[in-house]
Amino acid sequence: MTDRRLLDTIHSTPWISDLLTLFDFEVARAADGTIEPVTLASGEPLEAVAGDSTGGCFLLVGTGDARPVLYVGSEGEGGLVAGSLRDALALVVGVSSLHDATTFPAEQNDGRDLRTFLDRADEEIRDNQPDLDTNRDLLRGALGLPSVDDTLLRALQAAAADFGYRPLNGRGDHLRPMLAWLEEAEEAAHPRIPEPPRTVPPSPCPHEPMPGQIALF
Repeated sequence: MTDRRLLDTIHSTPWISDLLTLFDFEVARAADGTIEPVTLASGEPLEAVAGDSTGGCFLLVGTGDARPVLYVGSEGEGGLVAGSLRDALALVVGVSSLHDATTFPAEQNDGRDLRTFLDRADEEIRDNQPDLDTNRDLLRGALGLPSVDDTLLRALQAAAADFGYRPLNGRGDHLRPMLAWLEEAEEAAHPRIPEPPRTVPPSPCPHEPMPGQIALF
């Protein structure tokens, strides 16, 4: 199923779009766009297709049957999440959140740390959404989505680290990376230089004349 057909299916099938909202992928928020205008250095066109409850936005890149998917968050972070909408939706549906899936490196402790973290997050979600697993199965069946495995998690993190797909804000600055450890490494390599303090001229004494004034007393 092409990305365009996936989108058409979501828009034309209310129960699918409603279920995706439970996974924080709301096609109705696409019209809101990103918090601030973003572009890619390549100049490829971007198309907002959904938003989430935090103000983040999912965007398709370029044209074609399978289009890369960007995520731009509301806190100044952003990056590539998948090479196609199908894989991006598989992640949206299959993990507690993209933020959670980028918390630990997928290679750390052979992936066990990330998997354990995601499993615990799912357990917390099930407290409020007991039908979580049923809803996942329904969406996977309707949209032809794969289950999330270590390969897909590694692909997500590799995509998020792709500097070529790091969006630029309106000032031409790259957004912060989605990967916390990558942000720390970038800040260490390129520390921000604090602005020098502004020098404020001293206020004149109340009894002293200002330049050009004539003292009356």
